[in-house]
Amino acid sequence: MWEYQTGTQLPPLREQEIGRSKENLLVQAEAQLRLRTSGYRQLQLVSCEFHEGVLTLRGEVSSFYLKQLAQTFTCGLDGVGEINNRLEVAESTTSGIFARM
Repeated sequence: MWEYQTGTQLPPLREQEIGRSKENLLVQAEAQLRLRTSGYRQLQLVSCEFHEGVLTLRGEVSSFYLKQLAQTFTCGLDGVGEINNRLEVAESTTSGIFARM
């Protein structure tokens, strides 16, 4: 078993926990891929976190349109029951940043 520097042992991971971790990472990766290939620069910077059926989007965009677009690009992923859109709309970002590539 692995040990922390303090000498306490880490509990072994159960197969079910490992499976959930893999699923979480796969959903996060697919969501990130959809945003990175969307053609919108600001959406490429959005971070995604998936846990227990909830996909959370975090970051900053320059318009409510881009906030909604991020949610649209990530909806329909297997295992996602809810999208928690925590993107913040910044009022003072330059207009050229959200242009399509």
